[in-house]
Amino acid sequence: MKILVLNLYFGKKPDYFDFFVHTCGVNPAIDFLFLVDFEVDFELPANVKIVRTFFADVVEKFQSFFDFPLALDSPYKLTDFQPAYGELLAEYTAGYDWWGHCDFDMAFGDLTPVVEAIELNRYVKLFRRGHLTLYLNRSDINSMYRQGVGNLDYRNIFATRGFFNFDETNGIDKIFSDLDMPVYRQEIIADIRTTSPYLFMTAHANRWGQYFVWDNGKLFCVDGENGKKEYIYIHFQKRKLGEYYSLSNLQSNKFLINQFGIFDFGGIIRVLSYFPNLGHLKRFFWPRIVRRVKGKFKVE
Repeated sequence: MKILVLNLYFGKKPDYFDFFVHTCGVNPAIDFLFLVDFEVDFELPANVKIVRTFFADVVEKFQSFFDFPLALDSPYKLTDFQPAYGELLAEYTAGYDWWGHCDFDMAFGDLTPVVEAIELNRYVKLFRRGHLTLYLNRSDINSMYRQGVGNLDYRNIFATRGFFNFDETNGIDKIFSDLDMPVYRQEIIADIRTTSPYLFMTAHANRWGQYFVWDNGKLFCVDGENGKKEYIYIHFQKRKLGEYYSLSNLQSNKFLINQFGIFDFGGIIRVLSYFPNLGHLKRFFWPRIVRRVKGKFKVE
């Protein structure tokens, strides 16, 4: 079973990108292909490939598939096109049984449950939130994004500025649900709340002081009362994290992740997990407060 996970990203190299790629590398059953415009200055794992390209070239390529003008005027708008990558990037997905897309603001744990779910031959799509989504590489599934109507009409989404979150629960996943297609939706992921000054998750119980440990390819959430629980990945929701780790010493290969950053594993760092990251609250809420105030006093 051959599986490919893609991402297209344009702009400044993301924070903790080397750590993210490292977590891809410990999942050799899955290939990763990233089309980006930034340079990478570290050695890639055997299952990770990076292709240098540019946003303008991607826009031109995608436009050639459609007979109406695309409103693809920013790299972030690519999230709405992700459900169509099976068609738009077919030269890369050819030869694979499954293909998918992922974000960069995350860290993978052990993705064996993904492979096992695929091998059951019960599903045509895995997951619903958009950070990591996989599709059976079959023409009818690759064209499923064309089946939406009303607010989910791909023509309207692709031709309209603004963001529809078409890759998420109320987008492409709703189309699969409405058509009664078999989708794997188990919440085995750690999706972090955007509003939390801690690393509190959106769909699981949380406890004050919890933190995550990445230990030789496995990801655990640890709290003092319930021990630890394993997840297949953590999604940081674009939050800024300090980078206090070294990937050169792969003998230890163990890291602690909390609301302040990614650290080489050490006992004293755990104490930080009990303190709120007020800097994150400022970065998240202040721009929204400013926009609301400006909107309230805007002169017509």
